[in-house]
Amino acid sequence: MSLFWFLIIIGVSIFVHELGHYLAARAQGVRVKAFSLGFGPILLRRQAWGTEWRLSAIPLGRYADIEGLLPEERGRGYDALPFLGKLLVLVAGVVMNVLLAWGLLAYLFSAQGVPEATGRAVILEVLPGSVAERAGLRAGDILVAVDGTPLAQAQGIERVKTPGNHTLTVRRQGQELTLSLTWQEGMERLGVVYQPEVAFRKVGFLEGLSLAVSRSLAFGPQMAKALVGGLLGVLAGNPDSGVVGPLGIVAETGRAAQEGPFRLLELTVAINLSLALFNLLPIPALDGGRILLLFLSRFLRIRPEQEAMVHYLGFVFLILLVILVTFQDLRRLLGG
Repeated sequence: MSLFWFLIIIGVSIFVHELGHYLAARAQGVRVKAFSLGFGPILLRRQAWGTEWRLSAIPLGRYADIEGLLPEERGRGYDALPFLGKLLVLVAGVVMNVLLAWGLLAYLFSAQGVPEATGRAVILEVLPGSVAERAGLRAGDILVAVDGTPLAQAQGIERVKTPGNHTLTVRRQGQELTLSLTWQEGMERLGVVYQPEVAFRKVGFLEGLSLAVSRSLAFGPQMAKALVGGLLGVLAGNPDSGVVGPLGIVAETGRAAQEGPFRLLELTVAINLSLALFNLLPIPALDGGRILLLFLSRFLRIRPEQEAMVHYLGFVFLILLVILVTFQDLRRLLGG
């Protein structure tokens, strides 16, 4: 089932991306010679709206064959568009991924609710023989207050790390209990694993859409920084780069499927936002690389064969990057 949901999520995400390029090109009168679902040998084909629609054997990808992108098609189709027209075709795929992510996130906020931290701490694990265990804390407890003062954030649990006697107010199976904890000089670890408690507040779809846009824009720079840093880590051979490839996504999809449909939708949102950011990187063969060359062509004379070679080298680089990331996924999954 992991592979099934992986193919569905990746297939929809890439389809939406390529559909953006297709629609932007067709809206400007540019012919799209072929739109393929998958790569490799063609299983089915049908001509419609001036485009050959294909179903191919390898389901890992989609592509739109837009007239004018190849060096031998100079002066036609995409190549004949003005600067802004070309830019629209190139950014349309990224825009579609972002719009899909916003739409799914708005649905999640309206159906599941907007996740908001309550300030309380959920105890996930209590280490045997620890101070926390002696105080009577258990996994599943919700820490409400320390020394009678309600927690404003989960990290407030650290207030017990001052010498003396403390009281912990916890909620356990719907009941509120008071526990006693004594912290002594020289102690270092409380002995708990915890996370902030999250409550879900349901909103309407339009409010959810507004929140989806604002939160993703606020989080965007952090995501971009993590993505670039992770890719540099992969190239440097760092096994903890934080970047996952197809195998890692398959494993994560399996875990998400076990947690339910909402978790699968959350993963789809994350994949689409990541796909949008990745495609904007100024690497030849990606949309970002084409956009960079488009801007450079306004100041430099770039011959068609030179641009084709640059994109070929970029494609080779991307293949090597995928191999490196896949190798790291294997090491991680096999416990290496």
